[in-house]
Amino acid sequence: MRPLFATLSIVTGIIGLIFIFRGCSHPAKYQEVLSEEKQSAVRVTQVYTEAMHTVTVGVGIVGLGVLISLVGVLLCNNRPVENVSSDVSEKVSVTEKDENSQHEEAAAPHEKVDT
Repeated sequence: MRPLFATLSIVTGIIGLIFIFRGCSHPAKYQEVLSEEKQSAVRVTQVYTEAMHTVTVGVGIVGLGVLISLVGVLLCNNRPVENVSSDVSEKVSVTEKDENSQHEEAAAPHEKVDT
């Protein structure tokens, strides 16, 4: 289940980035129109509005990819990952051994002082 959500999130994010890059390069396609001496404000506004619309759609698609990954994490949260859980259990056992040895070392000088 996790690989499915990860794959969907990655694919959606890539599609969103493609839209963003297309929107950013959109005004470059119309450089001839934008560089004319007699250019109309309506045409310039139209070119930049189309570019802004494409970038906005791309940001929305990337946001959808983030939402998909978040849903995947929340749905699959009840199953621990094998590598992480074994590392955590090893760290806990090492920490418990260290604490026990520290308590024994701390208790040893007090016993010698008391006797």
